[in-house]
Amino acid sequence: MAVIVTVSCTGSKKQSIMKREEAKKILVVVDLQRDFIDGTLPAADGASIIPSIEGIKNDFDMVYFTLDWHPWNHCSFKDNGGIWPQHCVQYTIGAGLPDGILDNLDPANTRFLPKGSDRSQEEYGQFSRTVATDQNFFVKGDKVVICGIAAEYCVLETLKNLVRLSNEIGFEISVFLDGVAHIENNTPLEEYMKQNDIKVYK
Repeated sequence: MAVIVTVSCTGSKKQSIMKREEAKKILVVVDLQRDFIDGTLPAADGASIIPSIEGIKNDFDMVYFTLDWHPWNHCSFKDNGGIWPQHCVQYTIGAGLPDGILDNLDPANTRFLPKGSDRSQEEYGQFSRTVATDQNFFVKGDKVVICGIAAEYCVLETLKNLVRLSNEIGFEISVFLDGVAHIENNTPLEEYMKQNDIKVYK
């Protein structure tokens, strides 16, 4: 059975999770959603990264799943003048996570972070609006690993936002390339990693 992720996308309301002080190991899984795997906008190797992510997910204290969470009339869709086919529409199968990805994860340490809910704005990267001094995602000393779909778009832009936050907060970032799928190629992501001395997680 498909996993349908239900989230609140109202305004700037935050999930009511207590702020922490101790550093954690955090896995950020970007947009591992059905439409990007075998749906309306599939990545070239979307299905192949699922076992790799499943293989490491339990090595982390916390797992954050970012989610494209679009209204049906989102500006990025071709029918509305955008460049993409309709994808990851709120509460549809295509917006859900693949079977089994949540198995054995502690719900208390698993978070779902929607983006792209404003129909008038494109939002490739999660944490674009996150202010370092007013957030409960990261603390100094965290070890953050990012993976997901797609390398040239949402993974890259989320990584850029993480680098900005890391510079202000003081946490480590690496990329799990075995868990990254692309639309065309990984080149923009790998070039950014090289330019910013971001290591590959192994």
